[in-house]
Amino acid sequence: MSDNKQALIDWKTDAWKDANMVAWYSKRMFENTGTNQLKHQLEMRYIERYATGPRVLDVGIGTGRGSIPLAQRGMDVTGIDSSQAMLDETRRLAGQTPMTLMPGDVANLPLPSANFDFLLSLNVVVHFPHWREILLEWDRVLKPGGRILFDIHSLDHLEAVYGAGEATERMVAEGEAAFGSYMSLARAGDLVQWADMHGYRVQAITAVGGFVVSTRNHWLASLETKHWWNRLLGWMTTDKKLFDFALWLETEVIWKLPCTATGRFMVVLDKVADPAANAAWLAEQQRLNASWRAGDVAAVFPPLADNQAAALRQHLSHPRNSFLLFELLKVVRQHFPALPLAAYLPAEISALFEDWQLQEQLDQYALRVAGEWRRNGDFGAKFEHGGVPLGPGLEYNLVRDVLVDYLNVFYQGEE
Repeated sequence: MSDNKQALIDWKTDAWKDANMVAWYSKRMFENTGTNQLKHQLEMRYIERYATGPRVLDVGIGTGRGSIPLAQRGMDVTGIDSSQAMLDETRRLAGQTPMTLMPGDVANLPLPSANFDFLLSLNVVVHFPHWREILLEWDRVLKPGGRILFDIHSLDHLEAVYGAGEATERMVAEGEAAFGSYMSLARAGDLVQWADMHGYRVQAITAVGGFVVSTRNHWLASLETKHWWNRLLGWMTTDKKLFDFALWLETEVIWKLPCTATGRFMVVLDKVADPAANAAWLAEQQRLNASWRAGDVAAVFPPLADNQAAALRQHLSHPRNSFLLFELLKVVRQHFPALPLAAYLPAEISALFEDWQLQEQLDQYALRVAGEWRRNGDFGAKFEHGGVPLGPGLEYNLVRDVLVDYLNVFYQGEE
């Protein structure tokens, strides 16, 4: 292992041993700001879907938010963390709930072999470059037939958006050089290869966090840089209908998309050798990703079932939800112009979005007309002799009348 990689591992291992940092982190994990609670709820739902028992190991337990609910359900939970301050905070939050907590390194667990049915680890593997070695140590303490659940950032996502070339390589290199913001990346194929080598079956590798602020979605790069977009997402803290709709979009739509759809995977591996099943899973992902890249969205995500369509119609009765979806679909259609909206949206919503799109185009045209006219007369608004621009001499009301009566862009009274 290179000295730089070892330095990164040591830095990440020691970063959370300070009690003040732990207190800040604990508060942040539970405070209702931005999309923080959306991320939390997505992870909790994923754990609820795939957790098994009865013996559970939470590696890098942090504040225990992933495994305290399992202990409260009666599972036998052990938590490991390199930071005693984190373990103390978990004990405080768990209260009287029985849990075994002990210090230890993620790649050198102070535990006997073949001892656990389910190993859970949230926001841990993403911090370390030696994820293969970490998984091998986790394999040691897992019983045959047991299950591992963890998350890691998606190299497939970067390569889908930017191509498997210089742009992606530069972004990866920049990430590796930054200790403080380093996030480990893997391809789904890398995870399948590890599973085949060590006797695991891929139960699920799921794209998560389509528009969770802490996980960049490079498909939405044109939105994520906009302050108004982040303000809109921030309304989730007080608008329950918006929060519920975002949660619905993540679980009912994004979780079903191919692995290239978002910047992060949730991974579930079962300790049962099944290379044929892994090959079939990877082939299906390759088919879905090929269709995704070709813009054949219908081959990736079929039209909504009746119950999904009914739920979507109910969500979209809330104006802020309609606006959120409209803005998301605008960006999606930039990447996939042939997206058949009518196949996915209620007829009245599809018509509404088409009207909104037309209104935006008219607004942009009107602004371009008025702006260019006043600056340089590109639209012919010049005095006949001498080519002097006419726009700067026009009164506001006259410009408005031209836009209303001649260009038919606005109605009288709209400004």
